[in-house]
Amino acid sequence: MTLPPLRRLAAMALATSLFAGIALAGPVINGHAGPPRTVFLALPPDRPAPDVALRVTPLPGGGWRVALDTTGFVFTDVCVQTAEARPMGHAHLIVDGVKVASAYAPTVDLAPLPPGVHRIEAILRGQDHRALLGPMGLIKATAFLTVPAPGGR
Repeated sequence: MTLPPLRRLAAMALATSLFAGIALAGPVINGHAGPPRTVFLALPPDRPAPDVALRVTPLPGGGWRVALDTTGFVFTDVCVQTAEARPMGHAHLIVDGVKVASAYAPTVDLAPLPPGVHRIEAILRGQDHRALLGPMGLIKATAFLTVPAPGGR
């Protein structure tokens, strides 16, 4: 479909102004060249960063218990609009790339998973839901779980 010349010119002018606006706003959004403050909560570099590890065990009904073993992190279910940069909050549990739960305590039970290999991740979050950043990046842990097919095949 081709547009009449005047409409094509108007569409090009609109697209150009939108791209120019994005290009000009980019430096304002992240003017300090650090991680975006609306997504990440950088912890003070002069303090030890928390650590997290995962343990996944089967439950009698076919589900899975995920234990988040942390050091230097406090779980809380209190959420605030803007959190201080400290290791306190919750974790997001992600299974095969999809967030399935928020962990406000160090143990979360998951529903049964289909047969196959599954990647389970926990990412520590601040009280305002921003992902915690330590000196090495995101503070997270990963575990792989193989769910056998029915009948053990």
